[in-house]
Amino acid sequence: MTFEVRSKSGRLVRLTEMVWEKITSEHPEFKDRNDYLTEVARTIEDPDYIVQGWTAERLALRWCESAPRAPKYLCPVYRELNGVGFVITAFFISRHERVLRRPVLWQKER
Repeated sequence: MTFEVRSKSGRLVRLTEMVWEKITSEHPEFKDRNDYLTEVARTIEDPDYIVQGWTAERLALRWCESAPRAPKYLCPVYRELNGVGFVITAFFISRHERVLRRPVLWQKER
């Protein structure tokens, strides 16, 4: 187990070592950056937005100042099933407004 945090719905969301290895192989900007692992956990716990995915997944978005090349949103994707959740993937996105066209399930008060 790499981490286990509570989402805004109150469910525990897990990220396993196997999934983290898959994320770092598909998105090399995460490789050798343990601070991004912490950022992924923080994004699930305290996102700026939670957006509905194409099926049952949720996309959490949080502004990340330490993103590669320039600040942008970090977007971990996770599912919550039968009272527990698990991370599917994570990536950085600079054009977050495209994701926000989907139904916004939760938004941080400004």
